[in-house]
Amino acid sequence: MIASIILGLYLFGIMDAESAATFLYVTGGLLIAAEFFLIGGIFAFNGAIALLVGYAIASGSNALFGVPLDWGLFFGIAFVEVAILIAAIFLIIRYRRHGVSTGTESMVGQKASVVEWKGQKGRVQIQGETWKAESDKEMDLKKDEKVTVDSVDNLTLKIKV
Repeated sequence: MIASIILGLYLFGIMDAESAATFLYVTGGLLIAAEFFLIGGIFAFNGAIALLVGYAIASGSNALFGVPLDWGLFFGIAFVEVAILIAAIFLIIRYRRHGVSTGTESMVGQKASVVEWKGQKGRVQIQGETWKAESDKEMDLKKDEKVTVDSVDNLTLKIKV
């Protein structure tokens, strides 16, 4: 996005060629450096575009791979950046809707099978593992009876019928 903004300022005539090239070089280098810490590809892509456009402006050719630096290139770069941003936002929203699939939190709401039970405590089997379990009230549970995991507290499952 930043490469598009600087290119837009250059095309509007607000920024001269030397300043635009310098800003694009600095921005490109910083974005590529940021990619080492924030892995995802979008920073490296923006950094490479910024460096290439900065080089084209600095060399005075005003062409990038034979494509003239004009509004068509500006909108092309901006379109690709916006498309990547929208795709990333869509994927983030999609994966946030999924429940937890690993760890003890993934067991909440699932069915467990009673291994042994006495009063308020016992052991249950869930996902192929046997866990300590307890309930808020006394229950008379038989072996292989199904119960629901209500919560997890210090590797002890709280269950309900």
